[in-house]
Amino acid sequence: MESKKTRLKVSLVGLSLVLLIAVLTECVNRNQRASFGEHAVPRELTIAKNTTNQNRDECKGTLDYLDGLMLNNIHYSNKESLDERGKSLPAGLIGDRISEVSYTMSGDACSDFVMRSGDATLLPTGTPIYEMKGYKPDFRVIADGRIFEVSDNPDAKTIGDLYDIEGKVAKVSRVSGNDGSLMREFSPEDTQAFLSDLLSLEYVGFEAIYTNNPPEYRISLQLDLNDGTNIRLGYWPKANAIVEGAYGTERMLAIVQGER
Repeated sequence: MESKKTRLKVSLVGLSLVLLIAVLTECVNRNQRASFGEHAVPRELTIAKNTTNQNRDECKGTLDYLDGLMLNNIHYSNKESLDERGKSLPAGLIGDRISEVSYTMSGDACSDFVMRSGDATLLPTGTPIYEMKGYKPDFRVIADGRIFEVSDNPDAKTIGDLYDIEGKVAKVSRVSGNDGSLMREFSPEDTQAFLSDLLSLEYVGFEAIYTNNPPEYRISLQLDLNDGTNIRLGYWPKANAIVEGAYGTERMLAIVQGER
């Protein structure tokens, strides 16, 4: 049985993911509202804490951002897992340069700022953004030597649209949310069944999952990809949901819980 200390650490890791996605989701919502003119604020009043804006309530505080960027209405976040942090990218993964950071939000953006393509939370202005070889750029890009993975794509209809991983997954495992250590590796049959169901799920987005279901104990899953990188997914068993934005099948739930 897990100790209270271990459960607390697992909860903190899950909370970090929630906060990361929540920040980017709010940027998506603001961007969508601005697109329709609802409560839109001129861009010059949402950035630059200069003499013009310094007295606006929205500009007085300092926001703590998590590492993300936006390109072509797609939000990305730096989702390095615990065991990947500090490691160099595998050789040959950096592709063609496709863009660069045009504005850095940290230390400058007011709280009502609406992200646009080229904006980043922490990456310095001018940082080049590259394709990641082997993947569509609406799934993964590389900046500052790190992988930025999609956290929301409003054009995605299924998880397969969101994650460009079909035929690229070597294995699926249940791992510790505390330190990423292996708890159980799925059998080849369960891996195939899980991935088949996963990629066909309707993508509803993180916000739909998080706001329509009470937070619960989060099972951590790791998808190891053929290039040596991985994806981490959160699974809420009571809601039978992938926290990142989809409701699972009964077969997926049985596999995750080890009942197959």
